[in-house]
Amino acid sequence: MRTSCSARSISSGRLMLARPNAGAVRPSASATEPLFSFGVITDVQYADIPDGRSFLGVPRYYRHSLAVLRRAVRSWNAHGGVRFCVNFGDIVDGFCPRDRSLAAVRAVVREFDGFRGGPAYHMLGNHCLYNLPRGELVSELRMPAPPGRAYYDFSPWPGYRFVVLDAYDFSAVGRARGDPVAAAARRFLEARNPNRDKNSPSGLEGAARRFVMFNGGVGGAQLRWLDAVLRGAAARGERAVVCSHLPVHPGAASPTGLMWNYEEVAAVVRRHEGCVVACLAGHDHRGGYAVDERGVHHRTLEAALECPPGTDAFGRVEVYPDRLRLVGSDRMASTEMLLNSSSDTVSSTG
Repeated sequence: MRTSCSARSISSGRLMLARPNAGAVRPSASATEPLFSFGVITDVQYADIPDGRSFLGVPRYYRHSLAVLRRAVRSWNAHGGVRFCVNFGDIVDGFCPRDRSLAAVRAVVREFDGFRGGPAYHMLGNHCLYNLPRGELVSELRMPAPPGRAYYDFSPWPGYRFVVLDAYDFSAVGRARGDPVAAAARRFLEARNPNRDKNSPSGLEGAARRFVMFNGGVGGAQLRWLDAVLRGAAARGERAVVCSHLPVHPGAASPTGLMWNYEEVAAVVRRHEGCVVACLAGHDHRGGYAVDERGVHHRTLEAALECPPGTDAFGRVEVYPDRLRLVGSDRMASTEMLLNSSSDTVSSTG
């Protein structure tokens, strides 16, 4: 069984993870060049407003986050081998004035348009949904999803499948109060969170602290779709990477940052053991990392929003036959994720 390990702080610039044991198989010396690479960034949460703080008092740099994204795009372009990039949600902040929401979204999209390596793939986060309706966001972010959906999959390289989830498919966020999904989500929260303020986890313990309004879940239809996509990927011998704004492993995020029904998503992933190699996420701004009992790597990425001027948080993931290698910039810690089944843990450096 693999050892589950996690990191909850980036203040040291290093994810303190267990070292590989003596029996672990090291990456093949012949795999010196990646098959392909892709850029990653999350929680830009841009707004043309003065800097502020989170409800926990953490400084947030709303204007500087756009400069972080700009430097990310410049870095990906300079590297040359980055074939696409993935934004893990929260493109604009909830404090963005509503009459400027659309302009803020378009300002961020323009920065992504400067990426020359290939497409930019987006997903919905709670802050996105505080600003614009779901349908408008799907259009503005050019998601390659069928009408009425914000989840999709794509294959950027033979043998690899990327699955982008809509973590707010079942949520009260971004829907009119009379919407049946919103009404059901509110009833769901009422049964699990006794606080008047449903964004407060006060009194909740452990993983139950995830039952707050700013989180959400994957609905039944999307779970069935995920199962079908992974079944098809497994039949084709593809490796899959699952991307979600909300983390789906309690070792890779704080309890208040988890998807409501992360266990159901994990159960689908387990059903196709050996197909999914990694689950990547945003939302929990400090970042985190864990390896589950089936050897799936769970990496929660550090937020661009909380980078003081002069610092960055973005990276690129190099995909090799036997590992994924996240090359992080500054506050995004680098992480080596071995895909060989005989490896127990991985090491990570900032």
